[in-house]
Amino acid sequence: MTKENTWKVVYIASRQEKKVALQLQREEIDHFLPLYKKLSQWSDRKKWVDTPLFNGYLFVRPTDLQRDKILELNGVVAYVRYNKDDAQVQDKEIEIIKTVLSSGYSLETISKPDDFEVGEQVLVTEGPLKGQKVDIIRQNNEKHFLVSFDTLGQSIKIELPYQIFKKRN
Repeated sequence: MTKENTWKVVYIASRQEKKVALQLQREEIDHFLPLYKKLSQWSDRKKWVDTPLFNGYLFVRPTDLQRDKILELNGVVAYVRYNKDDAQVQDKEIEIIKTVLSSGYSLETISKPDDFEVGEQVLVTEGPLKGQKVDIIRQNNEKHFLVSFDTLGQSIKIELPYQIFKKRN
């Protein structure tokens, strides 16, 4: 993979992620803004809103010529840096995030909720996170647990059904 085709991360000014994504789209620069639906409460109503998964960050895959142009866009602060160079994100990590956001789960029972404890690290055996080690944070209801996994130096929390967990040895 050439350097110009790698995913990079840019810092975005507060609450500007969607506006920057629109600018990138207009400039035909490959980008990815992971969004999830969140129920927001206002004084007079509730509404489902598309919310950035990573506040203040956006993924870009620029050519060498597009790299500096991105920094000129309103709302873009800087590239995330690692070892004095632009931090790079593997395609695999981007695909995991995309899959988590877009996929449902087809499940069958292989265990029971009592088999797992808060604070335990388990292995996901099915679905888009198959093979991922996750930490159980809490049991949300009889069949679902809130778990977290780390990627890009941050934790993502997601509710998963217990049927897809396997105890780690």
